[in-house]
Amino acid sequence: MNNYNILKTLSILYAEDDLVIQESISRILKIFFKEVFVANDGNEALEIYQNNKINVLMLDYVMPNLDGYQTTKIIREINKKIPIILVSAYTDKDKLLNAIELNLIKYLEKPILHEDLINVFNSVISSLEENNLLQIKLDEDIFYSFITKKIIKMNEEIVLTKNEILFLELLLNKANLLVSKELIENNVFEGPVDENTIRNMVYRLRKKLDSKIIVTVKDLGYLIKSSAM
Repeated sequence: MNNYNILKTLSILYAEDDLVIQESISRILKIFFKEVFVANDGNEALEIYQNNKINVLMLDYVMPNLDGYQTTKIIREINKKIPIILVSAYTDKDKLLNAIELNLIKYLEKPILHEDLINVFNSVISSLEENNLLQIKLDEDIFYSFITKKIIKMNEEIVLTKNEILFLELLLNKANLLVSKELIENNVFEGPVDENTIRNMVYRLRKKLDSKIIVTVKDLGYLIKSSAM
């Protein structure tokens, strides 16, 4: 699978307060990525990040309410490995020095050129591969591929339903954290469902995994536990 096909399986969160630039860059991102989430400031970006499966972030440095640097710092406390690109119209040395500690893929200067995006996308793929973010170990001899959307168990591929994929990726995005019933309803079923519907889905997924990594927290929700995450 080439780099661009890999990107077509991923989602990107793009935060930019200049609506003209936002529209222009969003159009390009939609060519490369499966899903593009757009935010107008850092607060919106954090809300989208917390409620969706995001694979890559591209944040403008200067934004109202919460800037790209502050947003990145908050996300880095939660996730050390997710690829993050910071964008700025300034070549301010202080901003560049501040950004070094954030483990960025790239610091892009405006105006963003098409060639710059191509180069940074290649770096994103390399980062995802190096950090095992395209395939993750769930348990001994059990892996999940974010590319094929299948479980690999003892080198055998196991097909998942659409809802099982959405549910598993939601748990993986919040590894070792409680995922509430409400969050599952909104992200997997797009609205309220009977509790048995969720239980049946979890039961079927557990059978496919043949593992105890999905933990039920009585009356609250579910979480996934893995020493590899």
